[in-house]
Amino acid sequence: MTPTITNKHGLPEALVRAVANDPYVGGGDISTTKLIDSPQRRALWLAHQDDIVEDVSERIWALLGQAVHHILERAGNDEGCEMLIEERLFADVFGWKISGQLDRLNLTTRTLSDYKVTTIFKAKGDDSWTRQLNVLRWLAYKNGIQVDHLEIIAIFRDYRPSEAERTPDYPELNVQRIEVPVWPLDEAEDYVRTRVLLHQGAMAGDLGVSCSDDERWYTGDKWALKKPTAKRALKVLDAPPDIVPDGLVLEHRPGRFRRCEKYCEVAKWCPQWQDTLANHPSYLSPTMETDE
Repeated sequence: MTPTITNKHGLPEALVRAVANDPYVGGGDISTTKLIDSPQRRALWLAHQDDIVEDVSERIWALLGQAVHHILERAGNDEGCEMLIEERLFADVFGWKISGQLDRLNLTTRTLSDYKVTTIFKAKGDDSWTRQLNVLRWLAYKNGIQVDHLEIIAIFRDYRPSEAERTPDYPELNVQRIEVPVWPLDEAEDYVRTRVLLHQGAMAGDLGVSCSDDERWYTGDKWALKKPTAKRALKVLDAPPDIVPDGLVLEHRPGRFRRCEKYCEVAKWCPQWQDTLANHPSYLSPTMETDE
């Protein structure tokens, strides 16, 4: 069974069918993207998938990402180069078959390119991309394929040309090539083996394998400098300042778990999230202005 798809906002039926008829078939016991993600979240999803309800509006960006992959297949080979395009690879670890799909692997330059439809904020530093591509490189190695270079081709869905003109570190274009650090293969294999054991433990009922702050998209504590009567801050800091300027007040804003709040479809079954709601300072006090 799969989650139920709703259409609360009355979107065109073609979009609903496109989401409901997702042809994705990964094969194996776990995919690369699931392997690097939270074992607890995956175990809860498998246990409650028949009860999960997702609205079609929540799947639009994933649908656009799939469209990009269709375009890549249509693009064919780079001129004068031998390529692997949309190739799925497998390897066995502790009785599980790991699967991963290569977007575009240039066998001539030994460069693996992974295409992401993403946001500029995420492109500034997403460790999950490094983990994902290094696991894919390890999969290629296990299948007798050498990969020496890793890169993300980021397509920004929130790009604003006007921002590029006034912000020095803003991307110059709505597409950016991002080089990804390459791990030694033995380190990649150790990482894969550790992740498989964690997922197998979660599947066996060890929900003590809690999500990390990174997996929960924890914002961390913030300190807001603001005028006493203002709702919004003049500046939001990652640490309290040594001195608060005259005429301003300092407001402590406990960190929040953004994925748990809005983007985890199994949060209501998660004991870790229920404990957070009952005990964490962010959720025991009234919601404050976040200046986001």
